[in-house]
Amino acid sequence: MTIRWTLLPASELPAGDAWLGPDERKVLAGFRFRNRRSDWRLGRFVAKRAVSSFASIDDTNRIQILAAEDGAPEAWIDGRKGELGISISHREGLAACVVSDGAAVGCDLEAVEPRSSRFVNDFFTEQERIAVEATAGALRDRHVALTWSAKESALKVLRVGLRRDTRSVEVEIEKVEAAEAGWHPLRATVSPEGRAFLGWWRQEAQVVLTVASDDERQSIAN
Repeated sequence: MTIRWTLLPASELPAGDAWLGPDERKVLAGFRFRNRRSDWRLGRFVAKRAVSSFASIDDTNRIQILAAEDGAPEAWIDGRKGELGISISHREGLAACVVSDGAAVGCDLEAVEPRSSRFVNDFFTEQERIAVEATAGALRDRHVALTWSAKESALKVLRVGLRRDTRSVEVEIEKVEAAEAGWHPLRATVSPEGRAFLGWWRQEAQVVLTVASDDERQSIAN
């Protein structure tokens, strides 16, 4: 299974809302706050671009990205729900979307920034705390961001998001000291089910992107 990813800055957003479908415009009209509207538009734009590339659809007006009852995004093509796995995240003026050919996927963007020991103690497992404490210097901030981001990605695979205790997911980051360029492996194990999700991470400037899936045969491509 190939997971395809797309990352776009807010500067690529088109002016106006003509690129949104009728159902999407109804959702947008319900947002009261400007920042929420901006983030939502950016997420929908990157998702439409990702789905159109994945499904070889030239006209993005054929695509709408609508939330399911559980809040997870779904791709609708020509008025029918597509058989695609899809996940969206936005942070720091960037939006990411990953698309698969049906397997559940999750992605998350997080800023690499200082986070307190209290944050780590409240939301990380014991093994994660030990791993973070063993990471020295500036890499600690990236390790914390990656661990948190991978938790969110795994919870999106489950379609539960942060409604579930983040300590029910234990993340292992391989090569946390790896260079910023390229993709690097990670693993997330969900308890009490014991499900293991394989995944990937990369850094783009001061933001990290993680991807998780429940398909062990996965690879990732742009």
